[in-house]
Amino acid sequence: MRLKEILQAILSQPPRIVVQKGLRLISRQWQLNVVRKLDFFRPTYSRNFSQTAAPLGTFFKNPSLDALTADSEKILSLADLYLNHTFDLLGSGWVQVRHRMKCRGLEDYRYTMGSPHPENPQGSRLKQVINASNKSRSKKIWRLVPHGYIPIDWQLDFKSGYRWQEKKSSSSCLPAPLPGVDIKVPWELARMQHLPQLAWAYGLTSRGIEGAQPPETYSNEFKNQILDFIATNPPRFGVNWHCPMDVGIRAANWLTAYDLFKSQGASFDSRFDKVFKNSIDDHGRHIIQNLEWNPVLRSNHYLADIVGLLFISAYLPRSPEIDTWLAFSVQEFIQAVAEQFLPDGSNFEASTCYHRLSSEMALYGTALILGLPESKREAFQYHQPISLFPGPKLPKAPLPLFPVPGLGQTSPLPPAHFERLERMAKFTRAIMKPNGQAVQIGDNDSGRFLKIAPEYHKGGLSEIRALYQNLNGYQGYESLTHYWIEDHLNHSHLVEAMDGLFGKRTDSSKPIGLEAQIILNLAGGKPLAPSNAIVLASGKDEYPFSDDYAWDEGKRKLDEISPEKCNTYEIPAHGQSLKSGIEYICFPDFGLYLIVSERMFLSIRCGGVGQNGNGGHAHNDALAIELQIDGINRITDPGSYLYTPLPEIRNAYRSVKAHFAPRMERKEPNPIDHNLFQLKDQAQAQCLYFGDKGFIGMHRGYGSPVYRLIQVEADGLMIKDGTAGPEKLVTLDPLNPTNGLSFSSGYGVLLK
Repeated sequence: MRLKEILQAILSQPPRIVVQKGLRLISRQWQLNVVRKLDFFRPTYSRNFSQTAAPLGTFFKNPSLDALTADSEKILSLADLYLNHTFDLLGSGWVQVRHRMKCRGLEDYRYTMGSPHPENPQGSRLKQVINASNKSRSKKIWRLVPHGYIPIDWQLDFKSGYRWQEKKSSSSCLPAPLPGVDIKVPWELARMQHLPQLAWAYGLTSRGIEGAQPPETYSNEFKNQILDFIATNPPRFGVNWHCPMDVGIRAANWLTAYDLFKSQGASFDSRFDKVFKNSIDDHGRHIIQNLEWNPVLRSNHYLADIVGLLFISAYLPRSPEIDTWLAFSVQEFIQAVAEQFLPDGSNFEASTCYHRLSSEMALYGTALILGLPESKREAFQYHQPISLFPGPKLPKAPLPLFPVPGLGQTSPLPPAHFERLERMAKFTRAIMKPNGQAVQIGDNDSGRFLKIAPEYHKGGLSEIRALYQNLNGYQGYESLTHYWIEDHLNHSHLVEAMDGLFGKRTDSSKPIGLEAQIILNLAGGKPLAPSNAIVLASGKDEYPFSDDYAWDEGKRKLDEISPEKCNTYEIPAHGQSLKSGIEYICFPDFGLYLIVSERMFLSIRCGGVGQNGNGGHAHNDALAIELQIDGINRITDPGSYLYTPLPEIRNAYRSVKAHFAPRMERKEPNPIDHNLFQLKDQAQAQCLYFGDKGFIGMHRGYGSPVYRLIQVEADGLMIKDGTAGPEKLVTLDPLNPTNGLSFSSGYGVLLK
């Protein structure tokens, strides 16, 4: 960001906020400098728990065998890949991640950065990669790893080949040190969201499912990967302690997988339990000391920090400090969910995929709080206060308690929290097309909180090359005969899990799904009473934009525009009437309008940029549409390819050119060259009419008003765009929505 832009950003804030931010920045920088210097002279590993310390808590229950066997082929195939340290993350294709591997490169950027690595149980080569203060402890941990285990290179961007260093303080690791380098790649791997699949494979094989490895193979691999990470990633060193969000997600995944193994009969030795417990404590301390809190904007990062701390404090044995962490995380969790989810159930990030990520955190956090044993719930009554400056405060005990709907018990979660959860599920259900994929709006980095039952389908090497433009020339992994391709846009698991919490069954003839069982058991085994007040807006009288006068007025404004300033597009759909069973559904807080019939799914984006005006994950998609007819995508949003590695490509995906929206040559509705994670809402999009006549919307992103009118006819769709300004709109091609521009699927969407 240029100096002029920094000054403009400062001057745009109220003086009180500028002072708060300045104090926080100074305080934070001072703390970082002190801690960073001390870390080079003292071990950063925790030693708070001995081998005889109280065990970790248990919350997850053993699911039914039917729920596991329904996906046994997928589970066992994925587990085999993970046993071989083979991962497919962020559009990489399946790649075996190891030290000194040759990487394919990203676009035209490829780096070769070899590294020494521990190859033997004595960890003699750790002295080359671990800082002096942590070498002794690191070696002791590595000695618990058996002969023959091949380490994972946790510091490597295995797409570009760039490698960060274990010896380097995490706070000084640069997110984008060179072009094409993606820090999200090692972060994504180090979240270790593959571990639950190893637990499920253990559960299947321990119950007699044939054709797989012995059960201990999976539990040993879980243990070895955890030890590998802990030994080679000392706290506050290396790339994987840089972002507290990822620290929180990693801790939650470790604890979940550990609990799933234990619930299915696995056992771990006391030496491993000690190391594991102390590392969980390290994760908790790192989060509480590095909260991504901001007086103005607290995003999904802060929610992940808090839910990670919630899992940590729920599982660790009680102490005055852990009780305070638990009470603090519950208080901040309630507040964060209330702030980040809008009244219509959508998320404030202006992204449907970030809605999924944050909803997962809200759901699992809620279930964990409900399932806390009485001994843990005492923390709400007897915790110590805490004050983080500048930051949130936890007042003196007790936390207020409220009745839980339908359970006859109390919790710190207020009634509005449960209603908000139901609205989240309603939003997710509404945005899913008939093929199970969600409408893609805003950024999509395929981010998840827990992958209990991820959606995959089986395909071949030729299919994966065809689906992912960025994998042209990909040769695959030599031992693979078929490829499991993850469907990142399928959000059905979230609806299933929400329904499990509220005891709903969309199809009573089918057994309860795996994730529904997991979430219900986590919450204590009893479903909540759903609210009868949660309904989707449906029917003309319920819309704030369905006045006939508004339609006539909007249509009149378009009719007054000269024909050369208008573009009309007709999309035919022959056969049964496109209006059969038509429904109009709106989410005005998000700015999403859906017209759905038996044959058609149409989404219209018309709203703000999210994040309280920051627009960090929004795109220039004002008045853009997605269209599916007869189950075939006709117009889609390409999503996101990259974030920080190549800024020009990031901006191309945020650009209006990537969306089927009114467009002008060399202009953007909102400026995109200011900041990669900021989008000023210059467009100020407005819905003028939405109802049984269709849709009319307007924005001012090009200076003068731009209008879009959409009508659904029996035999097709009519779209009319017009501008009151001096310049003409670009003529779009509904058969090629991005007008020939090439977009890769990258992090998220599959090109179909």
